Amino acid sequence: MLVVNSMRSAAPAVTIGDIVVDRDLAVECVVMPDGGLLRSVTWVHATEQLDPRPHLRRSEIVCTLGSALVREHSARFFVESLVAAGVAGVALGLGEVHLAAPAELVSECERQGLPLLLLPHGIPFLAVNDAILRHRSRIEVEARRQEAELMSQLMTAARNGSSESAMLAVVDGEYGGRIEVGDRLGVPTWLGQGAGPSEGFLEQLGSVIELIRLERERETVEAFAQAGQLVGLIGEGLAHPAALLPELDRCGVGSSQLRVSHWPTGSEGPLTDKWPNAFIGVVAEGVVMIADASDPEEFRELGLVCGYSGVVRMEEMRRALSEARSALRLARSRGGIAGPDALVSLGALLEQQPADRLVPFIERLVAPLVAADSRGRGELVRTLTVFFEQEHHLQRTAAELYVHVNTVRQRFARIKDLVDRDPLSPGECADLRIALWAAERRRVIRRRLTQPLA
Repeated sequence: MLVVNSMRSAAPAVTIGDIVVDRDLAVECVVMPDGGLLRSVTWVHATEQLDPRPHLRRSEIVCTLGSALVREHSARFFVESLVAAGVAGVALGLGEVHLAAPAELVSECERQGLPLLLLPHGIPFLAVNDAILRHRSRIEVEARRQEAELMSQLMTAARNGSSESAMLAVVDGEYGGRIEVGDRLGVPTWLGQGAGPSEGFLEQLGSVIELIRLERERETVEAFAQAGQLVGLIGEGLAHPAALLPELDRCGVGSSQLRVSHWPTGSEGPLTDKWPNAFIGVVAEGVVMIADASDPEEFRELGLVCGYSGVVRMEEMRRALSEARSALRLARSRGGIAGPDALVSLGALLEQQPADRLVPFIERLVAPLVAADSRGRGELVRTLTVFFEQEHHLQRTAAELYVHVNTVRQRFARIKDLVDRDPLSPGECADLRIALWAAERRRVIRRRLTQPLA
C-alpha cells in the first residue's frame, strides 16, 4: 500500500512572511492584518505615483519612498488604489522622504487591511526583489526535492503492484487537486488551484502510468493465455476438469451448473467488462468463457457471434467445450449466436465441416449433373432439389415440376448413370443431398464475396 505524508495543500509561493523574516532586509511590520503574513508575493514594483494601478499586477509588493504621500488625504487615495489593484502589501523606504511611517498611511492601511512594511534607510528596493528570488529558488528546489521523493515512492509502489487509481489518488491528495489521465496516455493534466506539480513531474508520472498499463496488459494477456492452455488441455483430454476448480473458485463461479461459451478471437476485453466474474481463456480458435448458467440470450447483447453449450456439471466440461466450439463454427456461418439445439441437424453438421472436405461431393456428384443440364438433358439438378424439398415423395415432385411421375423416374435413372448414385436408395440419396447442400453453400459464399459493399 502506497502511503506518502502530505507536503502541501496548495502550490508553494513566496509570502510576505518570507520577506519579514529575511535577515538581509531587516524590515519592520507596522500593519499586519490577520493572514497577512501568508499573502503570496509574485514580484516587486517600485513607484512614486499616487495612483499606480495601470502599472500594477496582482500580488505584487509595492515599494515607495512616499514622495506622493505628503499632502492631506493622499495616503487614503494611494492605499485605496493599491487595494483595488490587489497588491500583496506596501513597503515604505525610510530616510529619503519620511523618517517614520506617516500616521495617515498607517491608519489607512489598518482600515483597508493592507500590510505595511518599513525598509531601513540604505536598503535598496532591488534587495526586496533579490529576497523574493532567493526564497522562490529555495521553494522551487524544495518542491523539486519533494517531487523527486514522491516520484521515487510512486515508482516503488508501481513495482510492488499498486494500481493506477491508487497512485493518482496519492498525487491528488498531495497537491490538493486532481490529476486527469486519458485512455490514450500523454502528459497528465493537472486540475486544481495553484500551480500544482511541475511539468517535469507530470511527464514522469505519465511515463510511470504508461509502464503500469503495459505491465497490467502483459499480466492480463498472460493470464488469459494460461487459462486458455488449461482449457485446451481439458478439451484434449490431457487434464481432468477438476483442475478448473481453483480457478473457478477464484472467479466466484460455482461448479454444479456451468455454461461454456466460445467467442471470436479478441473478444476477451468486452467479455471481461460484461461478465467480470467469469473464467475467460484465450485458445487457438478464439476465446472461451466458463460461467454460472444463465439465459444465453444475454450473449446477444455484445453483438458478437457466439457458440454456447448446454448447462453442464464439472465432469461434463470436455463435452461442453466441444459443443461450444462446434456451435461457434455454426454461428460464424449463420450469424448471431448458436447453442446445442442448433447442432442437431444435417445442415448444422455440414456447416461445421471445412469447405475443402466437401469439394469432392461437388465435383463427383453435382458437376456431372450441371454439365448434363447445360446440354439440355432434363433439369437433373432441379428435379433432385425438388425431390428433397418434397421429402422424397415422387408424386409431389412430379406435380411441382409439372411432369409425369415416370419422367421423374427417367431423370433419376440418368442421374444414376452419370454419378452412380440412385436418388431412390436411402444411403445413396444421402450422398446426393450432401453434394447439393455443399454446392449451394459454395454458391452463396461466392456471391457474398463478389457483391459490392453497400
